Amino acid sequence: MILRPKLRAPVPRPEQLVRDGLLALLHDALECRVSVISGPTGYGKTTLLAHWLQAEDGELPFAWVSLDEHDNDPARLWGHIVEALRGAMPKEEDFGADVLVGLGAVGEAFVGSTLSMLINALAESPHQIVLLLDDYQFVTEWETHESIAFFIEHIPENVHLVISSRSDPPLPLGRLRAMGELNEIRTGQLAFTEEEAECLLNEKMGLGIDADDVAILLERTEGWPAGLYLASLSLRNKEDKHAFIQSFRGSDRYIVGLLGEEVLAHLSAEVRQFLLETSVLRRLTGPLCDAVTGRQDSANVLRELARSNLFVVGLDDQDQWYRYHHLFCELLLYELKSVQPGMEPDLRARASEWLEDAGMIEEAVWQAFEAENHGLAGLLIARHWRGYLFAGQTATVQRWLSSLPQDVLAHSAPLTLVKAWICALDGQREESQRFLRLAESFGYEGPLPDGIASVESGVALLEATFGYGGIRHGVQTARLAAELEPIETSPWAVVACLALGSSLYLQGDLPEARRALENALSLADDNQRLVRVVALSFLSFVATDEGHLEEAESLALAAQALVERSRPYRIPQTTLAPIAYGRVLAEKGNLEEAQEELEGALSSRGRLPGLSPWPNLIGLLALAPVLAGRGDRDGARAALAEVRAILDAHPDAGMLPELLERQNRKLRVRRAREGRLDAELTERELEVIGLLDGRLTTRQMAESLFVAPSTVRTQIKSIYRKLGVSSRGEAVAVAREQGLV
Repeated sequence: MILRPKLRAPVPRPEQLVRDGLLALLHDALECRVSVISGPTGYGKTTLLAHWLQAEDGELPFAWVSLDEHDNDPARLWGHIVEALRGAMPKEEDFGADVLVGLGAVGEAFVGSTLSMLINALAESPHQIVLLLDDYQFVTEWETHESIAFFIEHIPENVHLVISSRSDPPLPLGRLRAMGELNEIRTGQLAFTEEEAECLLNEKMGLGIDADDVAILLERTEGWPAGLYLASLSLRNKEDKHAFIQSFRGSDRYIVGLLGEEVLAHLSAEVRQFLLETSVLRRLTGPLCDAVTGRQDSANVLRELARSNLFVVGLDDQDQWYRYHHLFCELLLYELKSVQPGMEPDLRARASEWLEDAGMIEEAVWQAFEAENHGLAGLLIARHWRGYLFAGQTATVQRWLSSLPQDVLAHSAPLTLVKAWICALDGQREESQRFLRLAESFGYEGPLPDGIASVESGVALLEATFGYGGIRHGVQTARLAAELEPIETSPWAVVACLALGSSLYLQGDLPEARRALENALSLADDNQRLVRVVALSFLSFVATDEGHLEEAESLALAAQALVERSRPYRIPQTTLAPIAYGRVLAEKGNLEEAQEELEGALSSRGRLPGLSPWPNLIGLLALAPVLAGRGDRDGARAALAEVRAILDAHPDAGMLPELLERQNRKLRVRRAREGRLDAELTERELEVIGLLDGRLTTRQMAESLFVAPSTVRTQIKSIYRKLGVSSRGEAVAVAREQGLV
């Protein structure tokens, strides 16, 4: 999922002006925590930073990340940041190896755990490092801003963060500003001075413009660097430069349009057409441009363009990837829509096809959306969503689905099934069920784009996986899914095996559950990490219930390690791993650690109350005796009360009611062993309890005590209540332990 061109700074061109004053500001501010460079498009922010990297000449490690709208998914953003940091510190080969822990966690867990680990790793590095986030204006989601804000709040002394944006980033920078820890470069400083404009126009471009005309041009453009660059290109072809400058008028937008026409007008028809057709691309490489334009020499054209003008920016050292200057790209797109208005959708469709074949799915989907080809976008989502699911990037899939018009989503069985899965994973149970019923209503025939055999199979897979219809229904739908998704041919067989194994476990069929779960584990490849985590966790449940604690611990630790060391997940289902480990710890008597694992997992699940209830029950049933064992009787009772409430709402709960009763008995016995009677037994009750250890009926006991049978029954109930038991055998056992008989 890492796009390497995003991690490379553009290579400065000889024609670009080196702004020594601003470079000095950046260098001198390294003692601060943060630098913010804020200014509209075309003010040379990226060029300034690229020159800074060049000026430091390798003396200072730089980690560069170019942002885009896809970085609103924190998993994607921080994955790229960690890769950039690793690349900036090649001598520290292990840096970041375990930093990706829990990037899929939600809210406080993500910020407090994962970013803390990254910050600690940076603080331990012996190097000073600069982290640059370019084009921050693409970040719009509060969760991503929150993670950046936390990083800024705790940034180590050896790290300097640079944020470049077209607008002020919505981050809490006031305290840094008050403490003198914030370096700011804004539009007024980014605007060219008269000396810089004269240097660009005359020394760099060799135009020979006198000082008065330079001043006029500077005033008309208000020091806007992009406008001056475009003006210089137009002036190269003007014999009467003074007349052109005198007639130079208008707003920025008008200037952009005018100068765009001036630049394009002096290009050959072939080059102009190439520029127009490739303006639909965010990043350019030879084969992609060939696919879009129908040419076979695009790589050569790109290299020539990069050598001959300022608006093609190299993204790597191998001259493979480029991009257009953002403003220039906007001009080209404007021109394309004006002169060839029907061409853009077809160009974007070709780009999308190439990008999909190259595995660049996010770019392919973006092209489809930009072309307003929602049918193509929907097809791409339906084909490839599973990979993003198992990579933990459910936020990306959700954003795609939200971008589709409702009528497209509401009339597509494959897409409604995808939506049902995303809702289920996010704890939106009722919405998930609604989309399932909608998918069934279409009468869709045949396999789905993601490889599921049919709508019937897709519905069965989801219902079996989440078990909303109860345990019996879960087993039935899991068996159906396993039948419809055979191991020999279906890419979804692994999910069917997993759903069957988990359902059989909840039903209490441990041998069959083990067999299905082991099948799932053997089928899951390295990219299906979520499947492996869930399978390992349920196998640990099975081993714990069978009394094989060493095996159970090994399985739980394997699941934990996979969560902690794998790529980031944004899926709360990975909380099964700490539940499995917590159960093992509880059985081994490590109550404090068990409580920490179980409560952490249950807390994470509690933020999404619509999640499948069965893992919650397993966790609560393990937590109750742990709390009781640590002296927290009220906490244990609350946990069991929560269990009872869930069971009341879900009566088809397989073996879980039996587990509840087993835990209740354990708690009653423990309470009695600790001498915690609700009240002292009366003398008559002591006489009655002495008769319970035998085969006397209630009537026979009443006759021996010369009282009515109803009196004995009342006394027995009182004994049960005071001892915290529910049967004769338990009452006698507790009474003996307490020395009462």
